[in-house]
Amino acid sequence: MQPTIAMCNIFDQDAERLAAFADQNGFSAIDWSLDPSLPERELLSQIKVLDGFQVRYHCRFHGVDVAYSDQRGDDSLALLLRTVDQVAAAGGRYMTVHSGLGNPSGEGIDLNRAITNLTTLVEHGRRNGVAVALENLTTPLTNDPLVFRRIVTESDAYVTIDIGHAHAVRHLHPHKSIFDEYILPHRDRLLNAHVYHTELDGYGHVPPADLADISDRLDLLGLAESCDWWVIELMNPSELLHTRDLLQNYLEASSPQTVEVRQPSSFPLGAI
Repeated sequence: MQPTIAMCNIFDQDAERLAAFADQNGFSAIDWSLDPSLPERELLSQIKVLDGFQVRYHCRFHGVDVAYSDQRGDDSLALLLRTVDQVAAAGGRYMTVHSGLGNPSGEGIDLNRAITNLTTLVEHGRRNGVAVALENLTTPLTNDPLVFRRIVTESDAYVTIDIGHAHAVRHLHPHKSIFDEYILPHRDRLLNAHVYHTELDGYGHVPPADLADISDRLDLLGLAESCDWWVIELMNPSELLHTRDLLQNYLEASSPQTVEVRQPSSFPLGAI
């Protein structure tokens, strides 16, 4: 089964403008980055505008990290537990979270605390029908695929693989096949992929110039049957549409050829 190609909310929390753009450009799916300061009633009002689209949720909360070893970890967990409740109230079933967002040095974080708190969050999500997935970033702890694997395994979290982040940290692991390390161990738990070429400090996400930039990574994603949601994580509309066209070309080229099988119509009823 081919993945759904989704766009993120490139117009921030303006759901009406986003819905119009998505409809005009043939997108059926939205990966909605939540605003943690937005009251639940306003979130529900915005999401109502997106009726008719498939929607999954992205917790892009800078400085919110369940891995903090001090009070910030407790506060982060409390916020994300409430966010699970909001996503469930909106009818959502998928939510992506992070460790290390906005903390490039990894100051104040602890691996065991990350696992303990994420386990609590995952269990709360499961009770409320929300699959909580951890995304790999360019910062500790998840910029190391082995540490990422340990967190996911011990917390029982689902997985969101950002292929641009993986590309951006490849120099940190020169002796590893970085894309294999991030994708293949999670073939059965990988729900979402964030698709673009790479991330550059001071610039942000860089689109692929052509399919050659990302095709090897797309081939690996194709080995994870559970990964049915490819988000183009680019905010510039022209870059978004260009990358959408590349992905559509890739999926069309990789689709198995349909073979027409002629059904016998003249066999006697008793034939074997």
